[in-house]
Amino acid sequence: MDLKEQIIAEYLTQGCGFRKLAAKYGISRTTICKWVLIHQGIHNLPPTEKQSTYSTSSMNSSKKKLTSEQLQSAEALQQKIAALEKQLQWEKLRAEALDTMINIAEKDLNISIRKKPGAQQ
Repeated sequence: MDLKEQIIAEYLTQGCGFRKLAAKYGISRTTICKWVLIHQGIHNLPPTEKQSTYSTSSMNSSKKKLTSEQLQSAEALQQKIAALEKQLQWEKLRAEALDTMINIAEKDLNISIRKKPGAQQ
């Protein structure tokens, strides 16, 4: 068993914390955390009790009341996002129309308009 697997097993079975393991093995806490999360994802393991406690407590602490200025800013950003999505949709339609026009011109006029990949410049 290599060091990485040993650290992961120690975390999952003995319930040692990331800081304790980092101090014991001299590997950064974030690296150990990433190893454990990847291992759990690959093997479809549920989060440990520490992980679920931490994730729910951090979610509860992040719920803060927004000021009216922040609400207005968020609303303005939502409107801007909606406008940009409309613009993106319009540009996609425009690109499709231009592509169709090029296809028709190439077919009807029997000339190649598009640059061939790998062509000399």
